[in-house]
Parts: sequence; C-alpha cells; structure tokens
Amino acid sequence: MSRRKFKKPSISTVFIIGIIAAIVYAIIVTINEGDYPGYMELIQGATAPAPVVATPFVPTITPPFVNGVYVTDVEDTQYLKLVNRDFAVTTSVCHSRLTAAWPTMAAASAYVMLHETAFYALWELFSHVEGTGLGGMFIASGYRNYDEQTRLYETALDQAYVSPPGHSEHHLGLAVDILRSGGLSMRDSEEARWLRENAPRFGLILRYPEHKQDITGVPYEPWHFRYVGRVHAWYMEKQDFVLEEYIVYLRNNGVLRTEFDGKTYYIFYQLPQNDMIFVPEDLNYLISSANTGGFIVTAWR
Repeated sequence: MSRRKFKKPSISTVFIIGIIAAIVYAIIVTINEGDYPGYMELIQGATAPAPVVATPFVPTITPPFVNGVYVTDVEDTQYLKLVNRDFAVTTSVCHSRLTAAWPTMAAASAYVMLHETAFYALWELFSHVEGTGLGGMFIASGYRNYDEQTRLYETALDQAYVSPPGHSEHHLGLAVDILRSGGLSMRDSEEARWLRENAPRFGLILRYPEHKQDITGVPYEPWHFRYVGRVHAWYMEKQDFVLEEYIVYLRNNGVLRTEFDGKTYYIFYQLPQNDMIFVPEDLNYLISSANTGGFIVTAWR
C-alpha cells in the first residue's frame, strides 16, 4: 500500500495563520466581554455570581425621639405578651427569675412560684389589703409548667376555665389566681371588687372580665390577674381594654404619648425590620414581645 507524502507548510505560512487566529480571538473576547459582564468566568467554567441588591431598611414608624438606635439584642420582659387559645407560649420564663410566694404572702403551698416582678407587685398589693376590713385572701396558683397545665386541663370539670397546655398565661409566671380563705366564693364578693378596682395601681389587671368574654374567649374569672406594668394597667383600665384590645389599639394607632405618675410615656408597637427594633437613645425603655409578630416598646422620661 502506497503512502501519500504530506508537504510541510513553510514557516511564513504558519506565522501568517497564527497572527490571523490571534486577531480573531481578541475580537471575539472583546465583543463578548463588552456585551456580557463576567464572560471570562463563564468560558472558564465558573458560575458568575448574581448581582447583590441592597434592601433598604425602612422603619415601620418614626417615633418622636431626638435620638434612637436599632438593636438586635432585645431583652424581652414578656409583660405584654399575649397568650390565649390562639397565641401559644413560645418561650417560658427563666426559672432563675421565679420566686416563692410563701412565706412572704399567703399561698396555697410553698411551691407557688411567681415571676420576680409579679412577686413584688403582689407583695405591695397584699400589704395594702391589711386594714381594709376585707377577709383573708391567698395566692392559689402562679407559675405552671407544661406538665402541670396538662394535668389540670385533662382533669378539669369545665375546660372553658382551663387553658390548654402551651396556651396558659401561667406559663409566664406573670398570672396568678387569688382566692378567699375558707373556700368562700370570689364571685360577687367585696374582695373581688376591691381587687378589680385596686389591682391596676400595682400593675395588675383583671384578665377575664365578665363583659369581655366574646373577646378573651374565657368566662368571667374574678380570681385571675395578670401583671402587665403600672402604666399599661392604668391605661387599660381607663380605656376599658383587655389585653387583646390593647395590643390591637397600639398596633393601629402609632405612638401613644401619655402622662402617668409624673412621667411622660411613649408606647408603641412595631414589627422588627431585619431583626432590629428601634429604641430611644435618650430615654429609659422596656421591650415586650406581643406574641403577634411584633414588639411593644415602653419609653419614658
């Protein structure tokens, strides 16, 4: 079999072809780099990163403060946290903040525990009961864990008066049941009337009034009180709000400015933006989750 001989190209021919190829490649790259940013990364097998678009931060409200900052490390008091059959407890009270009610106050047992803030408010309240001529009262129940609430719910004769586990304010340690000594009924009693009228002075509210059952979803409980803080208890009593109504009011009405106990208060509801909450830099403040997606800031000077 014969072989064909291949004629070797001249050096000048190879040189000319090389120059033409280099010019064509440079033109292609220039065109593509101009038309398609990141082209070199693409032809080398890499994935071009998507452009980063900054999301502008827009606060939900502009409170009337001279200076303010946005914080991410929020200490949640839970004083205004809404807990009911629609809104469950997501975080319970820190056990280190629980204090035994007895022997400082009359209690059903030495195991009745209260959030420390509610403890001091109730201590002050009970000290004012002395000298009123009212009969004896005691704290029947305070903080409850999930297991205890489960047992009470499953054995209750009427579950309308007992919240399902996970949906009880008692999980916060901020709610108490106050009963009369000797097993006497609280309903229509002078003790119940006195507590209802005076509890707000100490930051406590009657949580389930008789005329608000359609809102709270709980029948009248003259024994059940909840700590929310003095300025809030005062304003809720003034406006005849239960906690559900108060949170909606704050959410819909911007900044509440009010005078209380010689101080000017600014109370406002806000949704976190980029996990940040606005707080006034030049005022005292407390923050409570509302458990409805937002937080309530209470600032004062």
